[in-house]
Amino acid sequence: MNKPAKGFTLMELMVVIVIVAILAAVAVPLYVNYVKDAQRTEAKGAIGAVITAEQTYYQLNGTYTVDTFVKNPGPKSQLLNCDLTDALTNWNITIAAADDKGFVVLATGNTGAPTAGRSVQLSYSRLGQPVWIEN
Repeated sequence: MNKPAKGFTLMELMVVIVIVAILAAVAVPLYVNYVKDAQRTEAKGAIGAVITAEQTYYQLNGTYTVDTFVKNPGPKSQLLNCDLTDALTNWNITIAAADDKGFVVLATGNTGAPTAGRSVQLSYSRLGQPVWIEN
């Protein structure tokens, strides 16, 4: 008597490959969007810390200040007491414009980091609502 053959047929293997490909086609774009959302949230968190530091500076000096946050070399910040060490691995954060009415904070992705080519900007005004611009 002949023993029955063991294993999978070519058709069964092809069906499994098609199912895995469909799942990958759905999952990969979702994962990429989740990563971008997390990076954007990291920048917004750092900008939130800058807002708090700027408001404290305003209470002491009556105006907002322009500041630059550098990872290496240099202090946490030049004028504001704001530590953004973790965010500075992926983002360059600068306060581009400031006066007694508000300021603009810009987070741009570091070259070579996963955030390269992306930016998050906040225009903060004491007279109105903050305006977020994201790329």
